[in-house]
Order: sequence, then structure tokens, then C-alpha cells
Amino acid sequence: MIKDYIDGQRAVCFSCGNAAAALQAVGVETLHIGEKGDLKPNRWFTQTEIKKMFPQHFDATSGHLPIELMNQISAAYKKHLGELPPVVYLPTGSGETLVCLKMAYPNTRFVAVYNLDDSTRYDEECPLNDLVKALAYEVIINPAPL
Repeated sequence: MIKDYIDGQRAVCFSCGNAAAALQAVGVETLHIGEKGDLKPNRWFTQTEIKKMFPQHFDATSGHLPIELMNQISAAYKKHLGELPPVVYLPTGSGETLVCLKMAYPNTRFVAVYNLDDSTRYDEECPLNDLVKALAYEVIINPAPL
């Protein structure tokens, strides 16, 4: 979906690796910035900073997608997933998946579960944290081991 949305534009993606790998797998020329990427960040970079540093790239960093694209993702989730149970425990990282699913399923109670692995690591500086807290039925940052 991102590939169609950016229509041939190169992407930059600050990521643990999953998002950048998914973009590269569908043929998006992606500059991956992360521990396993082309460059390694030494701090959190804001959307404004990324836009200034990489003006020719689409910012595909998790938590930075534009609402227009998130609306399209939301509609695709609804079409693909069909009905959901009343409560869904959702592994959460940047929060975009939870936000998109909540748009598609406003009556479903989503429980955001962080720190299950690298891709669900909770980061205080993630721009969608407050939105996730507002939309989630519950937020679990460090779940008890099974």
C-alpha cells in the first residue's frame, strides 16, 4: 500500500528493521536507519528533522505515516480481516496498527501490548503514544511472562 501511495519516490525509514525490510521486499528503494540498517541513529529523530535531512524521501518511519495513508490502511484491514472479537490484545510498537484498526473497528476494545520483542518496544518519544493511550481500552507496557 505504501508503495502505491508514494508512487516511485524513495523512502527513508527509521526502524528496528521490519518496516524497512517490508518496503524493500516490495521494491521500494529504502534508506534504512536503525541498528541493523544503512545508518545507525544515536537518538530519536522527529518528523520535522527527518524531512529536513531527507527532503527527497518519503518518511516511512513507523509512527510517521500521514493520516490519508492510514485511512487507506484502515479500510484495507476492515476488508481483509472481516469481523473481530469484542476485545483484541494487539502487539504494539509505534501504534499505527492500533490506530488504523481502531478507525476500522471503533467498537472493538484494543489492548496495546508493548515490549514483547524488538518490534514492539515501547519508546517514550514515539509520536503516537498519546493517541494510542486515548484509543486503547488498556495499555500494557511490560506484560508478565506466560
